[in-house]
Amino acid sequence: MKREQKKAETRLRIKEAALSLFAELGYENASIEQIAKQAGVAKGTFFNYFSSKEELICDLQGLFVIDQISKLTDNPGLLIPRMRLLLFQLVHDFPLGKPLARALFQAILGSPKALDAHNRMIGGLMEAIVPVVALGQQNGELRRDMPAEMIARLALQTYYGALFVWSMGGREEELSEQIAITFDLFFKGIAASS
Repeated sequence: MKREQKKAETRLRIKEAALSLFAELGYENASIEQIAKQAGVAKGTFFNYFSSKEELICDLQGLFVIDQISKLTDNPGLLIPRMRLLLFQLVHDFPLGKPLARALFQAILGSPKALDAHNRMIGGLMEAIVPVVALGQQNGELRRDMPAEMIARLALQTYYGALFVWSMGGREEELSEQIAITFDLFFKGIAASS
């Protein structure tokens, strides 16, 4: 087996183990040791692939979103309601408390390796979102006076901006509430005028 293929398989095993343990025990209760053991790797091997549990969950979120966004073009119908549903599914399936969200930002910004991994994930998200936006523009649902790439980038900025502001806030509102309000305005802004 080639080295790169073996590395990819090990990374995938770690992610699958993490998903299983997060679902069973919850994010906070699942330890790196448990993830490594379930993946069949040494704890040190975990750190060859992820600098922290926070980096791992960020990576998992990206994979989930890329997979789900790719499916948006498979079904006919309006895109905005399905995009809205996807956002709520993301918030539901990957619940973040404020301390965890702040830890994610610290992990991403505090390590060049984590930042590089995050930027690669953002690139994958852009590759998934741009065709969906372009389809929405072609079917007349989304405005055409902005390039699809710009709208996709604004969607990511809107998500991360809402997450950042929510995580730093003192109010006790749920992230789903913050996302709903923020993206309601975003979707109105990218909708084609009647």
